[in-house]
Parts: sequence; C-alpha cells; structure tokens
Amino acid sequence: MSTKVQRSVVGIELMAGEECDAIVSAVLDDIPHASVVQVPGMVQLDVPDRLVIHASAVETYLGREWDTRDLNQVVSAYRGYFTRWDEEQVVLSWDAEDRGDAPNV
Repeated sequence: MSTKVQRSVVGIELMAGEECDAIVSAVLDDIPHASVVQVPGMVQLDVPDRLVIHASAVETYLGREWDTRDLNQVVSAYRGYFTRWDEEQVVLSWDAEDRGDAPNV
C-alpha cells in the first residue's frame, strides 16, 4: 500500500506578523514559484508537492534564533501531512514517508 496521497499542492495559512514574513521569505528563497496570497491578518502559502521550512533560513530573516516549535503559534490551517518536524526543518508533504532534505554537511 502506498503512503503517498495523489494531490499536487500543500500549504499553510499563517497569521500575519514578523515570523510569518520570515517564513514566507525563507520558503520563497527555495521555491520562488510558491503561491502567496495575503489577506488582512493572514497569509496563505501554497507550493507544489512539498514544503520544507529550514530553521536556519527563517533565522536569517528574523535576525535571531527561531525554534521550529514556534510555528505552532502562527499556523491557523494546513494542507498535507507534517512528515518531519525537528529543530532543523519542518516538512509538509502528501508523501507520508518524506523525511525532508538531507542535512548540510
């Protein structure tokens, strides 16, 4: 049995603010064709297939350390499965076996 759901877009809705802006900028660095829809108080971020949020990239935009657990405070909805969530990256994918990007060595 396959652990991958046949869907093409994953995404998150974030409450607007400093962390949201940093997350969106970090994702756009990796996926320039991501769809970003801004409405008052919220940002919807959709990407094809998989979304990887690298903590180090978010930290660069924030200018300070960022704990990936803080994502819980700004996410209001999501589409896909969180397949990895640790101190280095958060992965949202329809493939339940997607463990994210290989570590930078």
